[in-house]
Amino acid sequence: MESYGKIFVVVAVLSVILVGIFIYLFFMDRKIGKLEKEVEDKIANTRK
Repeated sequence: MESYGKIFVVVAVLSVILVGIFIYLFFMDRKIGKLEKEVEDKIANTRK
């Protein structure tokens, strides 16, 4: 019966880790998108 409660701890820890990874990837994607837009704007401005 003790192992029954431990599985919930394992699931909770894994859930927290996965949520953290997804949040990190979400913010990295936003930052990369902003950088890509800046580079595109600079390239467009140099062509004029």
